[in-house]
Amino acid sequence: MNNIKNILASKKTAAGLLVASAVCSTSVFAAEPASGADAAFTQVGALVTKFEAAAWPIVISVTVAVIGISLFKKFAKKSAS
Repeated sequence: MNNIKNILASKKTAAGLLVASAVCSTSVFAAEPASGADAAFTQVGALVTKFEAAAWPIVISVTVAVIGISLFKKFAKKSAS
């Protein structure tokens, strides 16, 4: 039982050190952003906007095609009966 308490205590200490180092490192990195990071985020944002603009015509055409196919199947089934 005493051995288990020692294992748990050492694991708690290790977890505490890990959390403390993570908090310290994030505060250091958050203090000043990298100079290239802002430019990279701006480029990624522009690329996402470009892809969104390109995707809408595809989404609309696929939606219209699915609706057209389902209506065709529905009316073909009715006319066959």
